[in-house]
Amino acid sequence: MPTDKHLERATQAPEGEPPAPQAPDDEAQLIEAARRLSERAWAEIYQRHAQQVYSYIYFRLGDQHVAEDLAADVFVKAIAGIKGYVYRGTPLLAWLYRIAHNVTVDYRKAQARRMQHRSDENAEEIQERGDPLGELDERSDMLNAIRALTEDQQQVIILRFYHGMSNAEVSRVMGKPEGAVKALQTRGLRSLRRVLSFDGERKSA
Repeated sequence: MPTDKHLERATQAPEGEPPAPQAPDDEAQLIEAARRLSERAWAEIYQRHAQQVYSYIYFRLGDQHVAEDLAADVFVKAIAGIKGYVYRGTPLLAWLYRIAHNVTVDYRKAQARRMQHRSDENAEEIQERGDPLGELDERSDMLNAIRALTEDQQQVIILRFYHGMSNAEVSRVMGKPEGAVKALQTRGLRSLRRVLSFDGERKSA
């Protein structure tokens, strides 16, 4: 789990501050308290959603340590941007997923730039720097197959099948019509079956 120092402070409510709303029905109140930068409110938001944000990023990247760092970044960015967030009935988690998506995309772009700069380095040296857990994850058929999908297909598959969201909920997170979400799901599943089937045939050969 992320242990960013900003989040550690957020999970320690100061004396005398009233407790943040606990019931899901009170999310509007929770968001309003968060907009006032209530530490109790942010502790509650973190407690409710940190694991979901972390697992979303992990399935996109397959690296535990990077996912922990980026999940912490999501909450830091959320705290910085909460005053511009307008609650219209859509769960706060949808907004956090959008931040997580942007953070993941930015990370991939930065990685691509770094790899470009390293192109003149010895391939063996680069491999030695790899995260051992990340390398194990790369050998996981399903994670590898998911990362072979397009960005949008990855997002739909992860939110639908790993986070149990409905098409309507995914539609709100991604800002796309439900029909587009269904089409992405169909194409994503078709691609997954093709990749996994090919890998299985290759291993049995």
